[in-house]
Amino acid sequence: MSIMRWVFLAGVGLILAGAVWASGESYGDMINEAERLWEADEYIASNQVLDKVIKMYPERADAYWRKARNNYDLLENTPREEKPDKDSLVERYREVESLGKRCAELEPQNGSCYLWVAIGMGRRGTTQGVLNSLGEIDDLEKTFLKAIELKPPYRANRGRANSLGDAYNALGQFYRVVPDWRFLQWIFGTRGDINKSVELQRKAVELEPERMEYVKELGVSLICRGNKTGSEADVSEGKKYLRKIEGLPVIKPSDIIDRKHAKELLARPQLACGYSRDEQQEVSREAYEKKEKK
Repeated sequence: MSIMRWVFLAGVGLILAGAVWASGESYGDMINEAERLWEADEYIASNQVLDKVIKMYPERADAYWRKARNNYDLLENTPREEKPDKDSLVERYREVESLGKRCAELEPQNGSCYLWVAIGMGRRGTTQGVLNSLGEIDDLEKTFLKAIELKPPYRANRGRANSLGDAYNALGQFYRVVPDWRFLQWIFGTRGDINKSVELQRKAVELEPERMEYVKELGVSLICRGNKTGSEADVSEGKKYLRKIEGLPVIKPSDIIDRKHAKELLARPQLACGYSRDEQQEVSREAYEKKEKK
């Protein structure tokens, strides 16, 4: 290495070190502060810290998936009737997806990165409508499976977030709301599978038995399977999980929404297969055929 190049790199290092020293915060300090603010539901303030991290350490991956999570939680904790219009939502979920992709580019073995790519894609798909997003289901499934394969170890305080559990839960939702028609496998490379959905939701609940979202989604998938197969045992077990929600602790703001939705689903279990927290999905064959004729 030439002397001039060494001097240049040393100078850059001193500038960065000086910035950290001046702020009194290291990379770890700032990540911890962003995490503390996220746990306090201060998502915008957490993002402000993460933006500083990204500016100072643009090649470090963790800040990107955490910012994706903040952006997602801002929307997820908003009741359906108060959310932005559909076009705005789609763009915001694209940003979640993009932050996850940048994270994966920087750290290809970080399962939390792929999780947030997939969650951004998935929520964009349910916002656009599952029947309008079938062309992406193969890529979405593969991204979730990649996250699970990497077994991300991240777990937040009280299980408020659990990267592996979140991947099981989200992929379980995917297999429930995507129709299970055989021709989808031929055309798009995958299809829904209610048995896989139940299996994945059980794994999520095993990891975090007090996580309200996991318990709710297991209940919904069991009721959906019971509706599809005529199994009264599945419907009964699913309703048991939905009733259990009333006694679980509120760990995050979206739990309030999940508790409300659980009551609604107990009253209208026929909605289970198309249920999504952001918007009830139309998943009937008739709706698909009508869309194709347009």
